Amino acid sequence: MKKYNIAITGASKGLGKHLALNLASQNRHFFLSARDEQALKQSKQDLEKLACSAEFCSFDVSDERMSYEWCERIFKQRLDLLILNAGISSGLDDSAKKQIQVSKVNCLGVANIIFHALEYMQKQELIGGKRGHIVLMASIASFVCLPNAPSYSASKHYLKSLAQSLSMAYPEIKITLICPGFIKTELTKHINNKYINKIMLDVDVAAKKITKAIEKEKRFYAFPFYLFFLAKLYSLLPKCLQKICASKVRL
Repeated sequence: MKKYNIAITGASKGLGKHLALNLASQNRHFFLSARDEQALKQSKQDLEKLACSAEFCSFDVSDERMSYEWCERIFKQRLDLLILNAGISSGLDDSAKKQIQVSKVNCLGVANIIFHALEYMQKQELIGGKRGHIVLMASIASFVCLPNAPSYSASKHYLKSLAQSLSMAYPEIKITLICPGFIKTELTKHINNKYINKIMLDVDVAAKKITKAIEKEKRFYAFPFYLFFLAKLYSLLPKCLQKICASKVRL
């Protein structure tokens, strides 16, 4: 049976690792990337226990040269699925340095990979009406402008707009935009809000929901729905009320 090849950024822990584990099966080969080499080795071993093969590459997606070299490597054969999951949040750090870092990783880190990937995918054989599948991991935060997390919400808005544009520009490449709510990972461990903590999803539960959306090849999936609805409602509020609401939550 022909291998189904999957590449995932930010795959060393959290949502990226759980997505890999949920997508694992005997005929699948994984290309894993993240900055933490030791954690990537563990992800590789965990996947191999599930009867699939994997290899990894440790680098920072904001490094253009390293990102391009990884693209060259993963496209030496047909790549069926690319999940751009790598991302960071500012947490409690409001410094200029941190805001710039968030912008580089969440925006430039995606751009460094996706545009090379699109060029490679366009050359791949058309199978089942598509030449490949790319998943962008945004957030429900992409529908709001948070004054206490400017770079994070702006970067997720960038991914939302990018996915919409690419879906029209590349009809033979499936583009999926995922917008999850609050998930229990390293990115959200700083949140100390009893209401937010109550609605935060376990990472494995979130990964299962996202995996189903990917396998159904949905163009857009936001969850939980009530939070998505509230985010859309928030966007209609006057700026003064938006600021009051946003001040209650830190991303």
